[in-house]
Amino acid sequence: MIYTDLHKDEHTDEMLSYGTVVTSNKSIQIGPTWKGFRKPVVMSAHSVQKSEDVTSSIIGDFGRWQLKISILMALLKLPIAWYQLNIIFMAPPQDFWCSKPSPFSKYSDEEWRKLSSPHVEEHPCLIFDPDLLAIDPFMDKTLIPLVPCKKFVYDTSVFKRTITSDWNLVCSKHWLTHMCQIVMMWGIVIGGIIFGMWADKYGRQLPLIIGIVIQSVSSFIASILPWYSIFLLNWFILALASGGVGIISFVISMEVVSGKWRTIIPVVYQLPFGIGNAIMAGLAYWLRDWRKLESALGACSSLFILYWFWIPESPRWLLATGQTERAAEILKDITRENKTYVSSKYIKRLLSEREERRQQDPAFLAFLTSKRMRMKTILLSLNWGSYANDWPRLLFAGIGFAGMAGTIPALYLFSGELFPTLGRNVGVSGVTTFARIASMVAPAVVTLDSLFVDLPLIILTIISFGQILIILPLPETKDTPLPDTLEQAEQF
Repeated sequence: MIYTDLHKDEHTDEMLSYGTVVTSNKSIQIGPTWKGFRKPVVMSAHSVQKSEDVTSSIIGDFGRWQLKISILMALLKLPIAWYQLNIIFMAPPQDFWCSKPSPFSKYSDEEWRKLSSPHVEEHPCLIFDPDLLAIDPFMDKTLIPLVPCKKFVYDTSVFKRTITSDWNLVCSKHWLTHMCQIVMMWGIVIGGIIFGMWADKYGRQLPLIIGIVIQSVSSFIASILPWYSIFLLNWFILALASGGVGIISFVISMEVVSGKWRTIIPVVYQLPFGIGNAIMAGLAYWLRDWRKLESALGACSSLFILYWFWIPESPRWLLATGQTERAAEILKDITRENKTYVSSKYIKRLLSEREERRQQDPAFLAFLTSKRMRMKTILLSLNWGSYANDWPRLLFAGIGFAGMAGTIPALYLFSGELFPTLGRNVGVSGVTTFARIASMVAPAVVTLDSLFVDLPLIILTIISFGQILIILPLPETKDTPLPDTLEQAEQF
């Protein structure tokens, strides 16, 4: 049996005929093939009966639009790398010494350092009392008490200005440089959760753009703040945005593609992170000033605000939340960009077959209380206990980092595939929280070498083998449709 729809072409005003051939086991949608049209659209009833396959049935697994979105999402890894790793250039190792008092002006800096500093310390946090030393610079040092240095001079031969030199984060304040990275990691954790919940409830587009705006504005603010405490608060806000942008952009890169591309694209998405680190290193080498570097990174990050005009709302999320009219409009635009031609009436008819009841967005705790998702969530969380350490044996370090380079993108993809569309952001951000916790715990693990020199390596080896075992109970996701709801995710 053949059903025919008449549809006015939006470009030529011609009435075009779209036929649907229905047989006992399949339905084939036939589009026009005359001049001005590249190809007909053929869809089987089996593929469109599954609600989770509707988007790929209309726009295909991969096309021009999916390529554009995939590239745009991958480029967001550049600012993510800049802000997660720029502590390297904000607080690099920097030589410093105690400022020379006026009575010692006739001595060179090198001579002053030799006179004032006890040689048992790497840096002169304590110096010989300069008042007593001024009486006789070469008197027996055992008779001169040590006093705290009041003012420091910093080596500016490599970096003209760092947060260390700006706020004297040395000696008793040295731990404050590490506080920056701890604040960054906690901000990423909390930002991923907050923005993830927001993106699951209100859509992907708006939270992503807000995260990009906060990220760039906070970078500019960081470059001018004169107070360390306010800087740290601003740094936390920047980290919140960075964590949100990272989670949302990854989820979008998963949701726009289907088929074999759902494995390829989320892995390729991770690659610009290393490029971002290289770009930042080049800027740091050129500018040699942490404030100028932050300002430059803020300027580069602000370019991503243009995504507001380039990134539509995720049609998969719109369908999962019952917004079929809006989804139909976006899907129609995508088919034009992909050079596939599908009747608007047919798209709406296909979407109307979906259940338009909006599902309740599951919180992260819902995955822990759900019977079958509980085990997946726990096992995925444990697999984010990865540590990045400087292995003493370079050969095995190379093998280890090569393995991490492959498994971390795959673990991101695997995590995203197991969680449903309504909750994918909060699910992925929830399990990846343990990666940030591991980053905080890693320094403590390394210090265990004081108890036994190989203890950190033994612990990491046991954890790595344990990760292999806890992956085994998780289901295979290859060639399976992405679940939209918690109920569908339960069926894995």
